[in-house]
Amino acid sequence: MKDPVSFKLKNGMNVIVAENLGTPKVYVQMSFEATNFYNAAKVAAVREVFNALFNQQLNALDARLSYNERGINLVSSGASFENGLRSLFAGLNMPAFTQKALDQAKAIILGHLNTRDVYLPAEINKVSLAKISLDEVNAYYNEIKAPAQIYLTIAGNIALSGAKSLVKSMTEENMRKQDRNKAYLVSSEL
Repeated sequence: MKDPVSFKLKNGMNVIVAENLGTPKVYVQMSFEATNFYNAAKVAAVREVFNALFNQQLNALDARLSYNERGINLVSSGASFENGLRSLFAGLNMPAFTQKALDQAKAIILGHLNTRDVYLPAEINKVSLAKISLDEVNAYYNEIKAPAQIYLTIAGNIALSGAKSLVKSMTEENMRKQDRNKAYLVSSEL
């Protein structure tokens, strides 16, 4: 394994690549460092609902993607890494969550509360879940996915130059998509 190399993209995202051509897999974690800024007691229910919501959408996008409070995770073979990374960036830039998805996520968490099969902080209960709005969850996500607060770590069977090239091109591609979406939204309001 070579020493990790880090660099920062134009949008502020921090990237760390650890090349290890001796392993058959590539491991990726996109961590949202801004989640550390939140008071756990205040946003525990919003964070838990967001975790359930985001996992549903990521799994629908690509079964290799998962999310936990530390970020988005991907494990891929070297051959399918590019497609997996593309899915990860698509997941990061998904449109806002829907009310239907929010209701499903709340139902999942309520089920865990009732069966007590998953640890949930004491702040999460039926009342706190009922109070969560779609706007709160979307606002939370928009705050934690600021590029300057994201660390993308790639380790495994990928050359540094290949990882760097893929990450840069996918970031630029997604930035162009966001710009087009904004332009479309502005023109549709006229």
